[in-house]
Amino acid sequence: MEKLTLDVVIEIPKNSKVKYEYNRKTGKISVDRILYGPSSYPQNYGFIPEALDWDGDELDVLVIADQEFMPGVVVPTRILGAMEMIDGGETDTKLIGVIDCDPRFKGYNNLASLPEHLLLEIKDFFETYKRLQKKQVIVKGFQEVEWATKEYHECVELMNKYGKIDKDAFVEQMKKEHPEKYCA
Repeated sequence: MEKLTLDVVIEIPKNSKVKYEYNRKTGKISVDRILYGPSSYPQNYGFIPEALDWDGDELDVLVIADQEFMPGVVVPTRILGAMEMIDGGETDTKLIGVIDCDPRFKGYNNLASLPEHLLLEIKDFFETYKRLQKKQVIVKGFQEVEWATKEYHECVELMNKYGKIDKDAFVEQMKKEHPEKYCA
């Protein structure tokens, strides 16, 4: 399969405890909250502006790199796979990729090429980062690049069709039309 390289807008730098949130209506990135617990984001965390995930937000991407990138910066990212997740009863997929303009990451082409412990750290972070908020996050597992590519294209279609709809209205409509996307 041909590689999938996307421009990812960074929301949250690697090692940050600040949860930023992009607002599609205003085009701004704002502070949403400070993480309640001791954890910080294990990798740079961003989104794909042209892809709408089932939770009503842009499709999320973890960008693996040695550097920490500032919010709003665009990072060329080679997608390696995805993590399937349910957050608050809603599908909240995280694509996983590596910075594509750093020669140190040229040899990474799928999730199996990453150190296993790195994926375990990512999984552990998302399973626990909302625990002190009394919110449940379920990590269903990891998927390879073919699955991630299909998910990306599906989310681009969602953005093209529903991107102008209010987030809450979108989620309510999708719960009726695609209930399989909203259960653990």
